[in-house]
Amino acid sequence: MKLSVKSIIAVFLCLICSLAANFCVAQEIAIGVLLPLNGKMAIIGDVEKKAIEMAVQELKASSPEQQTTFALHFGDTMGDPGAARQAAMNLIDEHRVSILIGGCSSSASLAIAQLAEEHSVPFLITTASADKLTEMDLRFTFRLCLPVSEQSKPMFNLLSKVRGRKKVCILREDSRYGRYETRSIVRICRKTRALISDIVTYPVQDTLNEAPYFPRLQKISPDILLVISQDSESVRVLALAQVLDKPPRLIFCKGAPFLMVDTYLDAQSTLNTVYTSSPWHQNAPYPGAQGFAQRFYEMYGIVADYHAAQAYAAIQVIVDAISRALSPDSESIREALEQTDVMSIYGQVHFQSYGDKERQSRPPMVLLRWSGEDLQPVPY
Repeated sequence: MKLSVKSIIAVFLCLICSLAANFCVAQEIAIGVLLPLNGKMAIIGDVEKKAIEMAVQELKASSPEQQTTFALHFGDTMGDPGAARQAAMNLIDEHRVSILIGGCSSSASLAIAQLAEEHSVPFLITTASADKLTEMDLRFTFRLCLPVSEQSKPMFNLLSKVRGRKKVCILREDSRYGRYETRSIVRICRKTRALISDIVTYPVQDTLNEAPYFPRLQKISPDILLVISQDSESVRVLALAQVLDKPPRLIFCKGAPFLMVDTYLDAQSTLNTVYTSSPWHQNAPYPGAQGFAQRFYEMYGIVADYHAAQAYAAIQVIVDAISRALSPDSESIREALEQTDVMSIYGQVHFQSYGDKERQSRPPMVLLRWSGEDLQPVPY
């Protein structure tokens, strides 16, 4: 569902009207944003920073006469717990923020959550996915994204639906990412009674002169091919998969390149049995998702990924909560967050308590299939 800029502005305008009704005098709400702006995760931090700034800019443009304004104060976590705690302390002490948002690294986010609890400041986690973050009875911590234990549902359901023989081959890059994802896939295969016949590993290089794994794939002839790749080899994997003597009945790919249309176009992929999944995609059926992706690209020249969507949606959630809060203090905002039930570009946001989790939103993962022209969401 594609919304125009005017539609997005109209949504923000409604929220601003609600803000004006609650807070009759002009005031500024200080928002502390904690992201890794330096270090290994700086690319993610920069994307989320851009999305947050864009959201606030659009909010301001939607109602220049608004009584309530929002001031962003950024802190650099560097993906490190110690640096994260110090940055959060600075935002609370010096900038007197009413709420904290962000959190990419789970270890850094835990340090922030514990500090936020000590100082009774709400903390909305955008990206960090370690399960324990919402299992520690931290009443000021809320999470927008799914915990990691719930992110494998698309693959699980897809493999469960495959009838008959399920001979699986895992093709992975030789990296920490490849090994980590392999462990998760092996657990899913066991649960779905899919037989892993082989795990084929290829070296991570800028360019491989040949595909040493191709003869092995020909010999194995898997019914299901599960691919783990974060590098340029992803294009050749897709290209070669369709020229196997017996192409797999199902190909499921994990890795950032498989969320890019250019990967499939460069591979000239014509198979309609290639799937991937993501916490969010611009083609997801959420109001404003495509419009946001288009505006983000026009503003920054960057394709919006799920990190950008999570950050933008965090501002939508905060504006909604503050519009319902009885006052702009941290406790009132926390109480309003508890009652959140709002549609965002990231889907419906509602903080639930279930199992060991508390104040956890559960936006469904998006299962995507290559249609020959684009990645399209499919039910699972």
